[in-house]
Amino acid sequence: MKTILHLCADIGSDSRYYSLDPQYQVIRIGEEIGVENYPENYPENYPENVHGIMCNPPCTEFSTAGYDRKCDIEKGMYLVNHCLRIIEETQPAWWVMENPARGTLHKHIGPPRYKYQPWEYGSPWTKHTALWGNFVMPEPLYTRWEDVPKNPHVYVRPSRPKPSLAVFHKNDIRHLPEYAWCADRIKCDADIRSLCSDGFAREFYRSNQ
Repeated sequence: MKTILHLCADIGSDSRYYSLDPQYQVIRIGEEIGVENYPENYPENYPENVHGIMCNPPCTEFSTAGYDRKCDIEKGMYLVNHCLRIIEETQPAWWVMENPARGTLHKHIGPPRYKYQPWEYGSPWTKHTALWGNFVMPEPLYTRWEDVPKNPHVYVRPSRPKPSLAVFHKNDIRHLPEYAWCADRIKCDADIRSLCSDGFAREFYRSNQ
């Protein structure tokens, strides 16, 4: 059985398809445990052979959305550095770290390897996402927004041509069939806005075995 560590993960939308495959065990390290405490306080859950690592460190301190707020980069890098520590300690076959493409994480760990939009994998909205790491990037399913099957129930700002996951609210989960499996875990707006495109998660799983 191959082990996947999913760091800074509570819902686990990125690693969902690994969880569904009996050939994998997915260990999620979220807020309750904290990557900063792993594995010191949880040695029984620190396998000797880690096949892959997914990291979703909080993007708050790397955000460019609130220009009137001063970001605490040291605080933001705290969990990023612990993710990198675990990657270094375990030497997985592949690893990936995700953060918003318009954020400033690239200033601290270098440019991302890839960027993508959820609609390229069938989720009819935008969330420009950057990826760092050593992995195989899945080929997009769509190259033109016009070809993506649309969801008439999602909100589109009058000034924008496409809906954006960044403005979705927690109650919008009822209009998103691809997230029916985790609808009961969406407790706030940040939960829904952090979800990985289900199509991207599936294609990433297929490309990184």
